[in-house]
Amino acid sequence: MARKTKSDTEQTRQQLIAAARKVFALRGVSRTTLAQIANEAGVTRGAIYWHFKNKPDLFFAMLEQVSLPMIHRINENLPAVDLRDPLRGIQASMHEILRLMKEDEIARTTFEIVVLKCEYVDEFASLESRVIKTGCDFMQTLKRAYEEAREQNLLRDGIDPAQCAMESFVFIKGLIHLWLSDVDGTIVRGKAHSLIDAHIAMRYKQVLY
Repeated sequence: MARKTKSDTEQTRQQLIAAARKVFALRGVSRTTLAQIANEAGVTRGAIYWHFKNKPDLFFAMLEQVSLPMIHRINENLPAVDLRDPLRGIQASMHEILRLMKEDEIARTTFEIVVLKCEYVDEFASLESRVIKTGCDFMQTLKRAYEEAREQNLLRDGIDPAQCAMESFVFIKGLIHLWLSDVDGTIVRGKAHSLIDAHIAMRYKQVLY
């Protein structure tokens, strides 16, 4: 039997992540077994343990496949839209998150699993802190953008950049949850972009309408 190449090994890993995403979305994370994922991927259960320690490790690999590129794109958006206006960069990064959820099926499905189809208890209890860390990294990026906005005299008086960053993180996290839940689009989806615009407008020294 021919030895597997590095490319073959990576291909198997990606097959497992794709299979996990599909089964997690269909059955929910807690009701999914590694045997079901292996069957969906067309490999043995042992192949999973070659690449991942356990189900939480596979879950986080699925999350990172989407979240790391997304964070990179958001970080690019923050300074790139207009160097003279960091608030526009924050606004653009939030719009980019919605665009990805709408247009990228893998990103949308992953968000649905993380937000709606995973209970962070038992073997997944420790995983929640890793998910939270991703959010904290995003908050630090937002904080730096708000600090820059304050230095440029754009930020409304009396607003603390750290507090502002946390509020924006809570806002976009809640908006993502509602957007994913609003399957028929009657509650939030049609208003999501205008809600982002209003959220950012209220942070300017001179309120924009």
